[in-house]
Amino acid sequence: MRKIKPLFFPILYLFYLTCAHANYLPPVTGLALDGDQLSWDAQDGADGYNVYLDYTYFDTVRDTLTYTVTEPGDYHVISFNDDGVFGVTRDPNMTGGPFPFVTFAGGEAFDSVSYDYQYRTLLAYNTCTDVGPGESCIARCPTSFDPPFGGTKYVSYMSGGACSTSDIVEADAFISPLTYRCTVPTFSGEVVAQAICVFHD
Repeated sequence: MRKIKPLFFPILYLFYLTCAHANYLPPVTGLALDGDQLSWDAQDGADGYNVYLDYTYFDTVRDTLTYTVTEPGDYHVISFNDDGVFGVTRDPNMTGGPFPFVTFAGGEAFDSVSYDYQYRTLLAYNTCTDVGPGESCIARCPTSFDPPFGGTKYVSYMSGGACSTSDIVEADAFISPLTYRCTVPTFSGEVVAQAICVFHD
């Protein structure tokens, strides 16, 4: 028995690797940007898509193949299904280049973003107008910030945030590592999302 035992664990490990690589969705194709409209091809087996901005999770969409971008940066999309399987960002055999992305240079929508610098923290605000039922306003912590007096500061994490609306509407808050999303159940003329960003020491 002892002679067979050393071979048993490598066989299990190889079986694990085979299963691990079998559970994925292929990379999203057809990624394109027209103005502020991000779009991509439909993917068989996908129940939704996660939108990433500058390699950080930004938002999730279902039942659509388009997304209105608001902030400048590099965008890419990863699919998922309700069984918890996510798409890969490149060929699982590691051939070919990294995931495709498109760059948004900015536009009028970016004027809605403002910052309040407070030495150790940065308050990021995003003001969204005419937000429909189920739609969101998202405040995002930048990876870095240049204070007025000079010297770049780098954001370590988001410690929290807040939502406010112009109407008597309660917004639902959803948090990711660097974003604070405010989603309204009914129409609101204005929604302000706030993210509290903490700098590295």
